[in-house]
Amino acid sequence: MKERFKSIRLTNVVIVAAIFLLCMLIPSQTSSYMLRVLNIAMITYLCVLSVYVLLGMCGQNSFAQAGLWGIGAYITANVVMKLGYSSITAFIISVIGTALFTFVIGFAFFRLRMYYFTFATVGLMTILNGLFMNWKEATGGALGISNIPEFRVGGFVANTETSKYFVILATVVLISLSLKFLFHSPLGRSFMAIRDNEIAANCLGINSLLTKSIAFAISGALCGAAGALYAFLSGYLSYQSFTYQQSTMYLIMIMLGGTISPVGAVIGTLIISLLQEWVRPLQNYMQLIYGAGIMILMIVQPEGILGGGKVIYDKYIKPKKTSTKNG
Repeated sequence: MKERFKSIRLTNVVIVAAIFLLCMLIPSQTSSYMLRVLNIAMITYLCVLSVYVLLGMCGQNSFAQAGLWGIGAYITANVVMKLGYSSITAFIISVIGTALFTFVIGFAFFRLRMYYFTFATVGLMTILNGLFMNWKEATGGALGISNIPEFRVGGFVANTETSKYFVILATVVLISLSLKFLFHSPLGRSFMAIRDNEIAANCLGINSLLTKSIAFAISGALCGAAGALYAFLSGYLSYQSFTYQQSTMYLIMIMLGGTISPVGAVIGTLIISLLQEWVRPLQNYMQLIYGAGIMILMIVQPEGILGGGKVIYDKYIKPKKTSTKNG
């Protein structure tokens, strides 16, 4: 048993080391344009991860994630440009501000039962997009906000795609590790208890309203972090980036990758982000491709790519390993 445990740990260390080496080599092995695509993909991954926390862990679906992403971005722009605070301070305020907003909203929305919470988030997304388009003092209105300063800490300034890549990568790694701890924590188990059976969870003493609001707040914090990074990366914010369609795309990504693990968010984000580049000549037909793909996926493998891989492993690979050991 100890030898098997050591073998698993060694395998995990090798995999992590290989991924780390690959991440370090990417900037030197790719063009500036593709590095930009990867930067956007990592920011998108944080938003998809926010859907995983809410849907995969807590069983609640939201279409307001792009709006929450926008809140984080606009908070960052205003804190840096109007209040003159540092990039780190703006990042922290964006994360906390978005989390507090979603926590308060969650207390109201989660009093709604079943799919009515989802409908409420559709309305929230519509309201937020309207505010982004018309609130000139905070968002610049239809013209947006331009000339947002680059991310800087002390003497370090992220003014190149490579430097921005490492800033975003470091943030993504830290958030992913934090989410792993959340997954195995008592709070994470409370999320999953509500997902599996909310009535049973209430009988066990879990306050479902408070717990779901906390899950929504964590989801909002992830969107706030993504919004802050996007503001520093792009230098320009427009209401056209934070739309209902973008929220739908996040849901497509997590459903494609699978909701059983955060790895599903990685898989779904990479596939969709790279697919958009590979089939750029078919850009006008992307919604048709996405829609048809999701319908087929839900019929053939409703648990996504990750769930399908787990089914194959449990059905074909695991029994062979067990029979080989017994033999």
